[in-house]
Amino acid sequence: MKNFCLQTQDNFTIRGDIYKPDGNIKGGVIINSATAVKKIFYEPFATFLANNGFVVLTYDYRGIGSSKPNSPSSEKKLTMNAWGKLDFDAVIQWAKNKFPQIQWHCVGHSVGGQLVGLAPNNKELESVYCVAAQNGYWKNWRWRDRFRVFAIWYLLVPFFTKVLGRVPGALLGGESLPASIAIEWARWCRHPDFIIDENNQPIREHFESLDIKMRFLAISDDFSFAPIKAVKALIGFYRNADSEYHLVDSQKISNRNLGHFGFFKRANQDSLWGDALNWLNDDTNQRA
Repeated sequence: MKNFCLQTQDNFTIRGDIYKPDGNIKGGVIINSATAVKKIFYEPFATFLANNGFVVLTYDYRGIGSSKPNSPSSEKKLTMNAWGKLDFDAVIQWAKNKFPQIQWHCVGHSVGGQLVGLAPNNKELESVYCVAAQNGYWKNWRWRDRFRVFAIWYLLVPFFTKVLGRVPGALLGGESLPASIAIEWARWCRHPDFIIDENNQPIREHFESLDIKMRFLAISDDFSFAPIKAVKALIGFYRNADSEYHLVDSQKISNRNLGHFGFFKRANQDSLWGDALNWLNDDTNQRA
């Protein structure tokens, strides 16, 4: 594993890691992280894919982990929209320039599956494999969970961003989230159209123009972050993609809950990672 660094169109520095196979290269995979989750979390999965012939890139979005801004003046550039429109877009372009001879795929975890639809150059990808990627509108959650989700977006995020200038990582399952990102995220999750611009209009251009193969995994016990209804609701954003939906039954996989993060844990390598590898191998072989 080696480090890489790139500049986005708005001159923000994004840092990531690159994993290379020892032998022949089948293709490339960009891993899009979940919200507030550092790239290092995906190291076991990235190593697994590299050991099976893929060049793999992991990276931190602006404001997260190794991609935090160096100066206060850069704080205004921290938005969730920019994670897809600028950060992911720049990573795709860097990958294509660095390895022009291979086909590139994306594995998107949670928000990482949403960001695919914000990148203007997402058609450079050959396929996308989404794990617990969801439409975050709060009414996509079960009735019994809606009060908790309502409280997060209407009460806790406004409170913490005003008082602390950030949202504590304990609320998100990752590290602390800068205020500007959390505020935009909460605004999206309160709105029925979810991903919206400053005028509350739906952002759909690059979602709807994408016509590649996509696979969406829902986790049966992921009630907190990506319930089944929310996963299915996101699929509709990619209306022209060749999409597949698959439900992972946690009880058949593990004695413990998988939840939102279990897919990428090394303990589930034998039971879950093969599906992602088969997806990538099949798509790569079809285009060979």
